[in-house]
Amino acid sequence: MMSSFVKKGYFNETWGVLNEMGEKVCPTDIATYNVIVQGLGKMGRADLATSVLDKLIKQGGYLDVVMYNTLINALGKASRIDEVNKLFEQMKSSGINPDVVTFNTLIEVHSKAGRLKDAYKFLKMMLDAGCTPNHVTDTTLDFLGKEIEKMRYQKASMVRNKDD
Repeated sequence: MMSSFVKKGYFNETWGVLNEMGEKVCPTDIATYNVIVQGLGKMGRADLATSVLDKLIKQGGYLDVVMYNTLINALGKASRIDEVNKLFEQMKSSGINPDVVTFNTLIEVHSKAGRLKDAYKFLKMMLDAGCTPNHVTDTTLDFLGKEIEKMRYQKASMVRNKDD
């Protein structure tokens, strides 16, 4: 039911069900919150995702690697890159090791935000951590490579224009 509400964009109804679950029906778990945050990310409502996160933490919940990945993705797609970086640091400091999904998401959102050096930094961090790349990594790196080439071309064009 929660998934359906989220997919349809019924955030108020989702929030109401979430509150009812905790109070009357059954305790909410990390999976329930993850579905909601994931849906908010797809709706482009990362601003509301932080409210859901606050509710989870107030209820004594915790973030697992899946929830961190979901939040990083939602915030990244909303171009909230500084918050993504803070969340990644929080993840590491809380003792949760990033996985291939974490690194792929970090590389992707930084690439799409034009922060190519940061994207490359996360690729290096991934390899240094012994995290094996997968097919998603390959696709993401293809995008990163194209963005790097675009940047090189733009820089070369600017240098050529200065000589004119």
